[in-house]
Amino acid sequence: MNGYPYIIPAIALSLLLSIAGCSDKEKAQKQEVNATPLPSEPMTVHVSEETSTASRTKRFTIRDIDGRQTILEFTDHEARFHRIRQPLVMLVLFADWCPPCRGMLPYLGKLQAANKDQLFVIGLLVHSELDTTGLRRLMHRYESNFFISRAPDNDALGDYLAGLAKQGSDYPLPLTLIFKDGKYIMNIQGAVPYEMLQSLIDQLYKTKKKEG
Repeated sequence: MNGYPYIIPAIALSLLLSIAGCSDKEKAQKQEVNATPLPSEPMTVHVSEETSTASRTKRFTIRDIDGRQTILEFTDHEARFHRIRQPLVMLVLFADWCPPCRGMLPYLGKLQAANKDQLFVIGLLVHSELDTTGLRRLMHRYESNFFISRAPDNDALGDYLAGLAKQGSDYPLPLTLIFKDGKYIMNIQGAVPYEMLQSLIDQLYKTKKKEG
């Protein structure tokens, strides 16, 4: 599978877990909803494939509510994350009005803290009218202590990443893309349980140690 056979166990495991996603059609339903248990739906996972298309570099600038800024550059299925040293980068597209997205927020920071030398998590708030104050309140409510961006580039970046994941403009939320050493590995549609993400990180990091 393009040099990443260790992903197969994670995909097999994911079929036993439940997730849920929000489609773009649910944007109108932006009422306040508490985080709820994840409904039972089959998980959809896509693994990246090599392409022969000509290289084109896309550059996006994102920043969090405290003004910290980083630049993301993409050339085909490879990426460069400025000022990020961890080998694994997880990009999570989410919206404040999406209940499954809210369900993931509390443990993404814990996931990063538990794997601080291996993983950096970036939350990308998309299709949202939430201002900085509203986002700060959301982060406090769901204890989301990781890098979350609401920069103007987010929607354009979300559309680009959805294309990379072979999703349309009406892509499901949350949508998680995982990169290892700058290479796009896979994406996961819908909310993902903490244990499944940790298992996936363990497999990716163990493979990296073997390669080293």
